[in-house]
Amino acid sequence: MSRTIRRRDQQHEYYWVLRDWKRYFNEGLQFRYEPYSKEGRRAIAIFHSDKSVTMGDAAPRWYRKKYDHMRRTRNNRVMKLWLSGVDFDPVFEASHKHEANYTWW
Repeated sequence: MSRTIRRRDQQHEYYWVLRDWKRYFNEGLQFRYEPYSKEGRRAIAIFHSDKSVTMGDAAPRWYRKKYDHMRRTRNNRVMKLWLSGVDFDPVFEASHKHEANYTWW
């Protein structure tokens, strides 16, 4: 099902979308764009583009490699302890495609 069909009859409240956040954080002024102005249409288009501010990109490659290495090392350590005869139930960390991305943010 396409995104257009899913959102066909939805009504959106653009109160947070049309707020000028730069001016709000820098000067403390609450300023809102008009919905049909150039800036307002741009803010609404970004809101509807499904692009998140914080999770827009993946974590850097160096971080993902380091995170995966740490997880593999912990799992290997647990396996070695279990194989050496220590009496406990091994608990391994399963890998997930986006796990490093979630910890990065």
